[in-house]
Amino acid sequence: MVLVVQKPIFAQQLNYTLNRDYLWGYDNYFNNKEEAFQTFVKPYRYEQLNKVKDSTVAFPILPLEEKIKPWLQKKFPSLKLERRETRNFKLLILPLKTSEFAYQDKPNFHEVRDLSIGITVMADFGKKLSLNMKALEGGGAANYITDSMVSNFGVAPGLDKAHQNAKHPRRYSYQYYSGYLSYSPNKNFNFQVGQDKHFWGDGYRSLFLSDVSAPYPFFKITTNIWKLTYVNLYTIMQGTQSPSGGKQDWFNKYATFHYLGYNITKRINIGLFESVIWQGSDKNRMRGYDINYLNPVIFFRPVEFSLGSSDNSFMGFSYKIKLFKKQQLYGQLLLDEFNLKDVVKQTGWWGNKYGIQTGFKSFDLFRVKRLNFQTELNYVRPYTYSHGSVLQSYSNLNQPLAHPLGANFIELASFLNYRYKRYFFEGKCVYAVYGADTATSDYGRNIFIPYTQHPYEYGNTTTQGVKTTLINLSLRGAYIVAPRINFKIELGAEYRIEQNEFGTNKIPYVYLGLRTDLCNMYNDY
Repeated sequence: MVLVVQKPIFAQQLNYTLNRDYLWGYDNYFNNKEEAFQTFVKPYRYEQLNKVKDSTVAFPILPLEEKIKPWLQKKFPSLKLERRETRNFKLLILPLKTSEFAYQDKPNFHEVRDLSIGITVMADFGKKLSLNMKALEGGGAANYITDSMVSNFGVAPGLDKAHQNAKHPRRYSYQYYSGYLSYSPNKNFNFQVGQDKHFWGDGYRSLFLSDVSAPYPFFKITTNIWKLTYVNLYTIMQGTQSPSGGKQDWFNKYATFHYLGYNITKRINIGLFESVIWQGSDKNRMRGYDINYLNPVIFFRPVEFSLGSSDNSFMGFSYKIKLFKKQQLYGQLLLDEFNLKDVVKQTGWWGNKYGIQTGFKSFDLFRVKRLNFQTELNYVRPYTYSHGSVLQSYSNLNQPLAHPLGANFIELASFLNYRYKRYFFEGKCVYAVYGADTATSDYGRNIFIPYTQHPYEYGNTTTQGVKTTLINLSLRGAYIVAPRINFKIELGAEYRIEQNEFGTNKIPYVYLGLRTDLCNMYNDY
């Protein structure tokens, strides 16, 4: 039998996980004022993290053979193990497995299951080119968030299109595919092409680009020169005009994202963001990819005006301030449409669409190693992210590309977590107030409704409509079994309360699982 093994520098051009549990230590390390690395664009690459020598930062990773070899020799005494790798090629193939069992009360006490199995392949072709592929197939009985998304949109949130069981409506199946090639010709440039998720921001949420939706095809160019980080991201996504989301109703849509980050000082980083989304086709026309948006150094608003285009574009500003060695402030300002005159006069014009984020992190709280605290406020005006054409909303596969609540809300999210060796514990509280729509009126929360249906030209306020309070409390503990594939044992409990003038909905949720965390999964919206 041949074992293909990994070294500490294995797959150095590949991306590190987006899962938040694994990022706290690195973000703590890079918060030092002497570190110039910009943490805004995620996922990070292993090449950027390999320089971190502090063993307390990341979960300890033993070479694969040190874990497997003793077990194999005990089970198969006559088996000879051989270590083999070539000078310029390394390969690692590992299984992916998730088995989660839970109980929730909505409206009756019942079982929730998620069973899936898959495989991941990682390869290095020398030091400059790496490959990653993941495939996962699974299904089960849905929880309260997944059940709603599968029933209404035919999507398993954060994963892919879902297939509902005709005989058992609460049961569903899905497939998850991601993979990419990553190439770094030198220390200044990295090129990636494939299908995966992205997250741009320093917070729990992102108002620019988050990992809420399913993976999508992309081409990304990352440039690091002097104190600057510049990212071009070109993508192909899918949208639908039909709530049922039948196969024949899905259409291609395209998006281009730019981000320019600059370290003003050792403690202060600022960034500029812009994006544009346009539909490739619908039932009435075929447009395809607009080559004007391939220009890597343009601002989209001038291009839009020159083309006479009605595509959906955004601009934004971000900041991060390292207050001390262990604390930081961060935030984002997103502009969809904006008229300063109306803002000053507080007219409540519906077209003033923007979002604001501000947050605070403290690492090693009270000088306790790996005890971390975070609190974050998000505010998004009504009708932000929506568009006159549903296919040009800021979304992919009927899921938002930014905040999962959509728009027309105020949210406060707070965390306290602690890690000891391979053990991880976290408590979370998310408190949000949003304005829900009615059957006859669009008050601006649902980004999949054309904004042309707004009932009022002026007098629009955030949380207008059916004012609803949402509270999500959670407590969980995990043991990280295999950090390389994010495999862990996790036990947790959540309590969701949603209340408005029509009533109160309370959902207790308890779960135990063996899971491979391919990505962040959100149940708090």
